[in-house]
Amino acid sequence: MQEWKSGNFDAFHALDSEKQKRIVNAALVEFGTKGFRRASTNAIAENAEIGKGMLFYYFGSKEALFDFLCDYALAFAVNEYVGRYKTESRDFLERYKSLTEIKRATMENYPEFVTFFNSFFQSENAPYFEKCMEEYEKIRADMISKVYDGIDYSLFRDDIDGREAVKYMKWLFDGYEQDIKARFNSGAVGLLDEGAVAEEWRKYYEFTADLRKIFYRRVGSEEGR
Repeated sequence: MQEWKSGNFDAFHALDSEKQKRIVNAALVEFGTKGFRRASTNAIAENAEIGKGMLFYYFGSKEALFDFLCDYALAFAVNEYVGRYKTESRDFLERYKSLTEIKRATMENYPEFVTFFNSFFQSENAPYFEKCMEEYEKIRADMISKVYDGIDYSLFRDDIDGREAVKYMKWLFDGYEQDIKARFNSGAVGLLDEGAVAEEWRKYYEFTADLRKIFYRRVGSEEGR
């Protein structure tokens, strides 16, 4: 289990790790798919295989449980996302590829967290996530600096401004990833459908290869790897 800031849940902390994981995952999925208002504590308790009374014994209230999850998810982002991003490359596409590999591993191994984080950006959930957005933005800024600071712009074509090329590629990545996210959120692609997910990643890597052909010098395509 991850470390988190919330320290007022002694009864929950005393549980064995498997039971903690079951409760957290059930709550992440319920809040992530339905939002705070529509999330059911009955469903969380049922999916966690505990009594509803025990859920409130551990957390006190629905809001306290939700706040706990926010702290827990942010700690997860620091430890399993930002902390795992390490690359010596100064090639922007290689850096982005490393970031993508972490995203892929997170989606495959921790789909509950992906579902919960995606719900941060649903307008109906905004009031409930507001209290943790400052910390979320700090974590996001840290990751951005890791990807964008110290890029080697000499790898780009001579007739292209490297900084502008990075900006264009960022726009293209954002649009592409929003399209993927929309398909996952709509159910068009299921996180648990290994074949469909693998096909999405194959298309994604083809997309990044095309960006390299468009923006990079040919010699840079080898030197930057």
